[in-house]
Amino acid sequence: MNEFELIEKVFSKIQTEQLPYKDMEAAGIEKAIGDDAAVMAVPTGARLVSCIDTLVQGRHFGADWDEVEKLAFQIGYKAVAVNVSDIAAMGAAPHSILLALALPERLATEAWLTTFAQGLFHACKVFGMTLIGGDTTRSENLVLSVSAQGLLAADTPAVYRSGAQVGDKIYVSGTLGDAAYTLKHPEHEVGQELAHRLHMPTPRIELGPALAKMGATAMIDISDGLYQDLGHICQQSGVSMRLNLEQLPTSSPLLTVSLAERLLCQLTGGDDYELAFTLPADIEPPVNNNSNTQVTCIGEVIAFADDQNTTVALRPQLFYKEQAVTDAQPHPFTSLPPLTGYQHFAG
Repeated sequence: MNEFELIEKVFSKIQTEQLPYKDMEAAGIEKAIGDDAAVMAVPTGARLVSCIDTLVQGRHFGADWDEVEKLAFQIGYKAVAVNVSDIAAMGAAPHSILLALALPERLATEAWLTTFAQGLFHACKVFGMTLIGGDTTRSENLVLSVSAQGLLAADTPAVYRSGAQVGDKIYVSGTLGDAAYTLKHPEHEVGQELAHRLHMPTPRIELGPALAKMGATAMIDISDGLYQDLGHICQQSGVSMRLNLEQLPTSSPLLTVSLAERLLCQLTGGDDYELAFTLPADIEPPVNNNSNTQVTCIGEVIAFADDQNTTVALRPQLFYKEQAVTDAQPHPFTSLPPLTGYQHFAG
């Protein structure tokens, strides 16, 4: 199957089946797949929000060929979902994606590509996205790059990492640590029960824009670990944070795991694709939001001490049941573990 057959037989065919042309017109898409570039109309006053994520075989999902072949649908879905999560974290509504697919010969079959495309278009349908173009090439391993576009309505401010203020409350959506535990223990009963959290995450596309409109001061999606991602907000906002470990929201299956291991998954694991955000103390989060997403307060924004090393101070400070968690007093850990989170360039 050559590049043009792939586009016509798989992507164009499935998109036509799942997305009627009238829906593309409603989204302002004048031209999608099949030309040198896509053409879109942007509503008056709206702003375009763009991001890109790359998934690499052996780093973002397993290197094992049997697993890659088995997870074709999930890989297609997740390639879209991780980008949608970034769009939501800015307070924007998802709009469209571009796909760059570097494909090994082993996967260049109509069967694998069809299943992969079904997962990709399923995510597009669920999250209100449209595939508007892309590129394909041959590679030794599977590499996927998805560029996503979202729209910020004229009356919706963008939410950046740089706006957190001392006194703000810190919140997260959903539960934390499920995907990380599955990645570490895929054969364990709990890992298998939580596998959907790793392979098919749920970006919070309704919560993000709602938070932007109600005055969220900072927001980030949790992709590389809660501690590391909140650290980005600390550094860009010039603040520190008090993070209360006993308040981290936990799924029922993960509650059966030992406390120290569970907390390590929640703090450093990544792949949650939940939203972490700050709100002024006098603003309550949308508990009864349209998506019925759980929202939990996990701490507050605090000032960093001027006499401290800035690099040390501009990051979350951990507490467990009112006691600071430090090298000298690491409880509930036996010793304070590394909290750096996922490192894309490691190894």
